[in-house]
Amino acid sequence: MKYVTSIPNKTQEVVGVLFGIVLFYFWLVLIDKIKMLLFSEVIVINSSKIIKAQYWGQIDQWLAAGLILFFLIFGHYLLCSKNMSRIEKNRDIIGMKSALIGFILWLFITIVTFLFKITFPYFFNIAGGYLIIIFIYFLLKNKLYKFEI
Repeated sequence: MKYVTSIPNKTQEVVGVLFGIVLFYFWLVLIDKIKMLLFSEVIVINSSKIIKAQYWGQIDQWLAAGLILFFLIFGHYLLCSKNMSRIEKNRDIIGMKSALIGFILWLFITIVTFLFKITFPYFFNIAGGYLIIIFIYFLLKNKLYKFEI
């Protein structure tokens, strides 16, 4: 008996990733709206009102950049999962899980360092978060393959 898998259409994969980018931009707008709604102040200068949101340094940086991987993989998974093999689905699921877990862990680290007034340059902040995500990805991937063997 021959096992046949359907190969996902490359156009569909690209559209899935692009859909993830659109979802990511919705995330950025949502974060901005929540911040402006809950953490902003009105300043009056020369009888003009200016609404200013608080800036939290590396927390803001990570909120803006930390979930791009999740949304790219999620968009791909959402549009292509019907045509993917079990291995490809598992790879996407592990990618989404590791991106979310890494995002939350690094967000916690940025909050703690912000409260203790420890600042990281932008590059180190983003690179540190993505290194955590990559580390968690390999941990989850190795754990999955140990159970399959």
